[in-house]
Amino acid sequence: MNVTRKVWIEYKDKVELKEPIAIVGSPGLRSVGKLVVDELVEKMRPRLFAELYSYGFPAIYYGPSYLGAPCGVGVKIAKNGLAELPCAQFYAIENQKQDIIIVSGYQAYDSLNQYAVAEQVTELFKAYHVKKVIALGAQVIEEGMRCCATDLELLDELVEFEVEKTNVDRFLGFSGIVVAIGRVKGLKGVCLFANTVQNTEFPESPDYNAAAELLEKVSAISGFEVDTAGLKMKLSEEKQQMDVTGTLDEKQENEETREEDTEYLRGYV
Repeated sequence: MNVTRKVWIEYKDKVELKEPIAIVGSPGLRSVGKLVVDELVEKMRPRLFAELYSYGFPAIYYGPSYLGAPCGVGVKIAKNGLAELPCAQFYAIENQKQDIIIVSGYQAYDSLNQYAVAEQVTELFKAYHVKKVIALGAQVIEEGMRCCATDLELLDELVEFEVEKTNVDRFLGFSGIVVAIGRVKGLKGVCLFANTVQNTEFPESPDYNAAAELLEKVSAISGFEVDTAGLKMKLSEEKQQMDVTGTLDEKQENEETREEDTEYLRGYV
């Protein structure tokens, strides 16, 4: 049986942009790219102007989304109780020295749907005459900030920002494929990778420190300023929570040990 794969964009507002750059982040390794995009949306307050929907967007993944883990079809339930389809979102910062499109991506469940989604994203970029795409991600192999790009000239430019060429041979998921398909269509693009530490139990658990470093680098390359204090505060809160959890776990372990000792002594009374 043939399966119809459908992707469509709904425009919510009209924007006027002059040769914008596009910054793309999505769920992925330690959620680094997604954290940066979320912070940009929170701090820069861009205008939501379009949403992309796909038959390939599940409501939930039971494992790493960027690895095509088992998933479930359904809807997202917003805080106000409304049912919403999963989607990728496009935000605009216009009438600035450098106009920007921020893309909050979403992982489709297989390669055919990922390609279909990336095709629509790059068509939108072409329609708005995007001059450069910056895709965000993370890697666990190399130290420092690393990159790959659609041409050697861009790689040379990134050296000026102390970003070295990566030796990693692949970039999985939404953000990377957008850059690669964009290259076929004549769009220039770079992929930036922050170094992180893999969490095998929860691969997408947030790495706020790596996200803060990546945000600082994106800001420098793109020519705008965004305070990273929010991400650093979240990192501090996470550490405090871990300390509290660790203390509670230790307290519980001590109580269990005392109970075992008590039971041991009772056996000899």
